[in-house]
Amino acid sequence: MNVVNLNSIRKKIGSSDKLKVTSEKLANKIFDKSKNQFLEEFNSHPVTKELEQGPEGSNLSNTLGGIGNLFSFIGFYKTDNPIDEVRNFFDKNFRLEKNKNVNIKSNSIQYDFKIKYPNLQELKNETPMPWEGGKSWISSIEKGISGFSFYMYKKFGEGRSGEGLQTSSKIRPGNYKPVKYMSEIINNFLKNLTK
Repeated sequence: MNVVNLNSIRKKIGSSDKLKVTSEKLANKIFDKSKNQFLEEFNSHPVTKELEQGPEGSNLSNTLGGIGNLFSFIGFYKTDNPIDEVRNFFDKNFRLEKNKNVNIKSNSIQYDFKIKYPNLQELKNETPMPWEGGKSWISSIEKGISGFSFYMYKKFGEGRSGEGLQTSSKIRPGNYKPVKYMSEIINNFLKNLTK
């Protein structure tokens, strides 16, 4: 009677170059698909599109009730391109590292992969408000930005953006309306990885 050593067979399968290559291809496919969905969601988000329009854009995100736009309200300089800066951050912070660990169990062989993706805290550190140190415009878009009652949208020669100013007295009632942005996009990316 022959005895089959299953542990030995599993170890041989787990160290197979062909299986490693196949698992890496599959992991890359899942990672690339999730990354592309992330970028598509970011590029099509109303906040992204609004900020890309610059100081003369419209309030696509409806955060300001259709008055002015986020670019001038946040106070970017008219030469700023905050969305390009975020995209550059994405380019440096998206990667899949090749597996090194093989976990062999009684009924499975598991390859572990590490991924690097845009961490929300790191992203907040990279996106400071142009006029207020310590705060992130990405975080503020989701949590709220003060000063809407004092925000005047009109073409001015002065001011950072040239299209908006903060007045010294209230000119309207109402508040900035927070909207989900990067936290939701990152959460969706992580969910897509595990589908």
